[in-house]
Amino acid sequence: MEEIILAQTGHGEEAEHAVEAVNGAAAEAAHGAAGHGDVFEFSQLFHHMEDTVLLQLPSFSIGSLTIDLSITKLVLMMILSGGITLLAFGALARKIRGGAAPRGILANLTEALFDFVNRDMIIGMMGEKAGRQFAPYFTSLFFFILFANLIGLIPFMGTATSNIAVTASLAVLTFFITQVSAVRVQGIVPYMKHHVPPGMPIFLIPIMVPIEILGHFIKPFALTIRLFANMTGGHVVILSVIGMLFLFKSLMLAPLVVGFVLFIDFLELLVAFIQAYVFVLLSILFVNAAIQPEH
Repeated sequence: MEEIILAQTGHGEEAEHAVEAVNGAAAEAAHGAAGHGDVFEFSQLFHHMEDTVLLQLPSFSIGSLTIDLSITKLVLMMILSGGITLLAFGALARKIRGGAAPRGILANLTEALFDFVNRDMIIGMMGEKAGRQFAPYFTSLFFFILFANLIGLIPFMGTATSNIAVTASLAVLTFFITQVSAVRVQGIVPYMKHHVPPGMPIFLIPIMVPIEILGHFIKPFALTIRLFANMTGGHVVILSVIGMLFLFKSLMLAPLVVGFVLFIDFLELLVAFIQAYVFVLLSILFVNAAIQPEH
């Protein structure tokens, strides 16, 4: 700063006075901001997306891998999502076995969603036999993701699916189920033969086989990024818009910001259902293609 002022003025004394004035103004502004709390840090708004340790537990190592058993905010959100899934469908299953019809808006909504996932998505796409076999996994996966997404919309809570480690774990689980099911149904040798389509020229085999193998890993990667990015993007937009109030501090801007945030909140509610649907739908397609390659 001093070099710029000296180069522009060319006068030593005037430049020194200018530098002193700039430094004095900067120091006064910093002191005033520290005294009155006027400094706004945009990162303060993103506590909703941060993962903090709630209960410190011991950790242990397996070779170079360290496993930390501490309960963090997002771990608690996953426990809540899994607990709600078990409670909701445990109560629904007891009513159905007892011959009683579900009562109440939530019970009927849960049953409707369950029928949609089970009949229209799983059995409708995989068939009766395969669909019944994989229905427990895909149904549980759908509602776990859905409840995790919805919990993230509650103030002071957290969105577990906005953490890439969570979405990657769910995608890896689908990946292993896909590969194990393919080998179990087709056999290891026929399954490996599918990496070389019949009639392919020999000189293309060294190119196509690595591409086919890479495709197995691209699928879980796509599942991971799709869910993570969509659940993170909505929160970033909302927090960015709210941050405008702190940056501009304008009462005239407040109604516009509040209205836009409410609109994004309702959109986030829709996205919570859509992303659970898309993740499970793609998982069904991947597993179905592995166990029924002729289709």
